[in-house]
Order: sequence, then structure tokens, then C-alpha cells
Amino acid sequence: MDDSRRIDTLAVHAGAMAAPCNAPVSPPLYQASAYVFEDLDDVEAIYGGTKAGKIYWRYGGPNGEAFARAVAELEGAQDGVGAASGMAAICAAFFTNLKAGDHAVVTRDVYGGTHAIVTKDFPGRAIESTFVDACDPQALRAAIIPGRTKVVYLEALTNPLTRIPALEQAVSLAHEAGALVVVDATFASPALFHALDHGADLVVHSVTKYLGGHGDVGAGVLAGSRLLIDAARTYLVRTGATIPHFEAWLAQRGLRTLALRMERHSRNAEAAAAFLAGAAPIVTRVHHPSLPSHPQHEAAARLFPLGCGGMLSFELSDGRAAVDAFVKGLRMIEMVHSLGEVGTTISYSVASSHRGIPAAERDALGVTESLLRLSCGIERSDDIIDDLRRGLAAVRERG
Repeated sequence: MDDSRRIDTLAVHAGAMAAPCNAPVSPPLYQASAYVFEDLDDVEAIYGGTKAGKIYWRYGGPNGEAFARAVAELEGAQDGVGAASGMAAICAAFFTNLKAGDHAVVTRDVYGGTHAIVTKDFPGRAIESTFVDACDPQALRAAIIPGRTKVVYLEALTNPLTRIPALEQAVSLAHEAGALVVVDATFASPALFHALDHGADLVVHSVTKYLGGHGDVGAGVLAGSRLLIDAARTYLVRTGATIPHFEAWLAQRGLRTLALRMERHSRNAEAAAAFLAGAAPIVTRVHHPSLPSHPQHEAAARLFPLGCGGMLSFELSDGRAAVDAFVKGLRMIEMVHSLGEVGTTISYSVASSHRGIPAAERDALGVTESLLRLSCGIERSDDIIDDLRRGLAAVRERG
């Protein structure tokens, strides 16, 4: 290059980076928004897929591809694709498999954001839906319409009551009727549960939760067959909802410790659930599959032999006033309207995830003003329980 370039030009082009000939020990971050083509033949080859190359960030980058491939490997899937959020992943699962006139069966315990998609966005697309108790095979059978139902949407562990669907029956009924089964496995992660092994067609995760694991990622991911993922990828590219490079890089870092974290999350949730179950009369009910009182306790032992993750919920005896006193009594556990981080957090579902669901419908689901959701982190379980004691003491002192 001619060294006679002026300083303005030199400042733009100086310091070209050369890739080392040996591989780095951890994945490098490719933060570029666009890539260089050598000539027009190069453009045609890369766009046409005959030459490996990248084009523009919205079409996906090396970090997004590496992360999605890693999740696919963990899930035992043919392929995967990252999304800009968990909701973007859910929308891709819905709107690449449902069209006007189609029908979807959706677990009635669905996450509030997904509930909003079904109740607010489906009607505008002339998509019909039925909410159903997915733990009841007969209810599933009655809700599925052969030839019209195209998607049965389940959560591996529901938010916030940690209910477990009748998965094997749901898959059988859906496939007999020509429908796909989509499972949101965010609460479980692939470290504890493989929905595809049980016959599901697509699995989605909010990467923000356990996959990222550190409270610093906002993303989603889908995994499944190559055909279904190709359609989801095209939808995400077209709608500008692909996973950002930095989020993918952070998320893949999180995957490296996923199994270790999920083991600790699970053991801590089991310990916290057992403690709270013995805290009557202030605590009136605890929802966690490890407890014999849980309605799907036996299913949990079969489907989640390594543990059920770090999520549980519990009910206090005196409604919102008791909840307020409990939260104010905590010293370590913080109120955060997310979950799956290394630190233990608590949230109030009626004011967060289920805020947009009518109160009568929430109450019918069991998401009442007395309910708190606990996301157990990876601290020492004794310290989590000590802080829960502080919360209970604050409720007791309130009288």
C-alpha cells in the first residue's frame, strides 16, 4: 500500500487485523455488521451458498451460528437458530407453522408474553386457539381438531407453578392429528431435559435465562429439524429478529458451565422448597416437582431424573400485604422480574409475567396475589434459606 495516503485516509484503513494461524482457546467475537466481497463473482458465490461467507449482520454471523449449533448439539437436534429474544423465537415457531384458518392448542399455564401473542396477535392473522390444561390428556384430546390444529404448544415446566404437561400423550395426539409439538423448555434447559427425545418437533428457549445464566444476555433460540429451522431462520432474517453477535458470544460462554450451574440450581431449589413446605402457617403452599405434594411429582421423577431446575413458587397466608412484608424482609435475595441467573432472585407474577392477564383468569390458574416465584441461584443453599427465614420473620412481625 502506498504510504503517501493522507492522515484522514490512513486513520480509516490503518492496522488491518491478521487472523492467527492457530485457533483461540475460546470463541472470538465477530462484531462486524457487514463483510467485504472480493468481486462480483464472490458476491454471487456467497449469496448463492456455494462459498462459505457472511453478508450482513441480519443474515447471521459466526457467533450466532456457533451458538445455535451448540444448542442444537445439546438438544440432539438437526439444526438451531438464534433469535433476538425468547419472544422472537416463540413468534418464529408460531408464525412459520400457522396461517389464516389454522388452529393452535396452547397450555393454559403459558407464560404471560406468550399468552399476549396468542390472544392479541393470533386474531389479527385469523388464527384460532384453545387454551387447555396440558396436564390432562382428555382435555388435550378434546381440544385438538384433526386437520385444523397445526401446533400444540407446551412448556416443559410452567411459569410460575412448575406444572409438567402430559408430554407423551400430547405428542401422540398432536401427531395423529397432523400437528407439530412446540415445547418451551426455558425452565429446564438442555442440561436437564430434551423435549425432542420425547417426540417434540421444536424446542424454544429464552437464552436470557439459564443458557446465558449471568443476567447479561437478551436472546432466544430454537432447535429442531433442518426443515423447520430453515423456515424459522428465514422468518427471523426477514423480520430483523436474528440474535446479535455479542449476545451470541456471551450465551455460548454461558453454555460452558450450564450443566454445573443447573445441578446447583436444582439442588438449591429442592432445599428451598423443602424448607418452605415446613413453614406453615405463613406459607400455605409450595409448588416444586421435587415435593410429594406436587401433582406431577411422579412425572418429574421420570422426565427430570437430574433435577427440575431452580424455579419454584409459594403462597403466603395473607395476600399482597404478606408478600410486601416478606420481600422487604429479605437482605440477599433481590426482586428481579427475570430468572435463571447465578444469584437468587424473587418475583411477583401478578405484577410482572402475568400482569396483562385478567385477574379472574390469573386466579383460576392459581397465579394469585399470594404467590411469589423464587429463582434459586448457585449460592450455598444455607444462605438462601437464611434469607427466606428473614422474609418469613418480617411477615410474622407484621402480625
